[in-house]
Amino acid sequence: MARWFSLALLLLFGGGSAEAQPSASGWEIYRNTRYGVSLRYPDRLFRLERSSDGGDGDLYVARSGSAKLLIGALRNRDRATPAAYRRMIEARSYRGFDVTYRTGGQGWFVISGIGQGQIFYEKVMFSCGGALINSFALVYDVAERNVFDRVVEGIEPTFRPDFRICDRIILSDTNLGRF
Repeated sequence: MARWFSLALLLLFGGGSAEAQPSASGWEIYRNTRYGVSLRYPDRLFRLERSSDGGDGDLYVARSGSAKLLIGALRNRDRATPAAYRRMIEARSYRGFDVTYRTGGQGWFVISGIGQGQIFYEKVMFSCGGALINSFALVYDVAERNVFDRVVEGIEPTFRPDFRICDRIILSDTNLGRF
């Protein structure tokens, strides 16, 4: 179970193989080539604060300081199901928050909530037959809700895993099972 929480710890305290590419719309394309996760985010609002040493994620901070955007992927070495991983995330990452929204399907879930003067939104997608867990989370001040609710709405439909890397990931982790 400690491995599940490792991405958040690496992002918060780590030191990547991610890149940002400019687009005409003012939203950058974030692409992690090692784990094949991508999304678009508004670079005018965020700056990269740190990348994990392992190349599995990045932490962006709002230029105003009122929000954090975490993007990453990790290998599902513990063979967690989406439901088990969701319960763990709620208990560890969002202790002190009221989870007000939960939805999900085969291999994915979204949770959102409010607490401690902040709102969080996290989307998680399992890919490569469950071998990878891809996620993005945005935590922001309630006072900035009018700005960052729209950011979530812009990021969410662009967030996706790249299944072309699955053969490489699965072959390098032959002990991982599928859910």
